[in-house]
Amino acid sequence: MSARRLLRILLSLVLLVWLWTRAWREWDLRSGLWLFGSITLTVVLLLVIVFELSGAQNRWRKMRDNVPKKPLGLDS
Repeated sequence: MSARRLLRILLSLVLLVWLWTRAWREWDLRSGLWLFGSITLTVVLLLVIVFELSGAQNRWRKMRDNVPKKPLGLDS
């Protein structure tokens, strides 16, 4: 795994921990809209983590690099 990928995962996890510790401490003071935003941000960050761990980006890059020499069946 590259350093950039590890950094993205680590920063996403740190942000999730910070967000939910703050939400837990100030549960009574925050509105429902703030909680909805926290849940939305959590879902986005979890998708980033899953995307980075799955290596889907590498598969896309490999598919892009594997271009046929004679596309569309043009053999002549």
